[in-house]
Amino acid sequence: MIKMTDDMKERIGKALKDKKTCVWGTSSKSGAPDLSFRGSTYVWDEEHLAFWDRSRGLSTTNIEENPQVCMIYFDSADRVGWRFYGRATIHKDGEMRRKIMERTIPEELEKDPERKGNGVLVRVDKIRRYSGDEIFQER
Repeated sequence: MIKMTDDMKERIGKALKDKKTCVWGTSSKSGAPDLSFRGSTYVWDEEHLAFWDRSRGLSTTNIEENPQVCMIYFDSADRVGWRFYGRATIHKDGEMRRKIMERTIPEELEKDPERKGNGVLVRVDKIRRYSGDEIFQER
């Protein structure tokens, strides 16, 4: 069962403000990896993460080809972090895109003044600690 903790919600939601990172990993259909920083990452609900994809670049293409993604959040000062694994869905239009955009932090939306980005919703299937092999939660 996946259930985001209050600590996860708080830390991830203010990661950009606190100068912490949320780094997303994607890979193409052929398995070529890519990493990207996503300051817009936040906990959508107890089972999902979301972010605003304003770049619409390689990560978008990778998710379209292979929706399996991972994200690491790490706070080096507090030695707290998690790795999230799941399946992403890109919302290029419609109600869900609008809802994701509405909950995205203003600092990220300001970088997309024409609002051309996509909403990305990730169903989390597994959470591990930032280090080691321990599985913290799994679907």
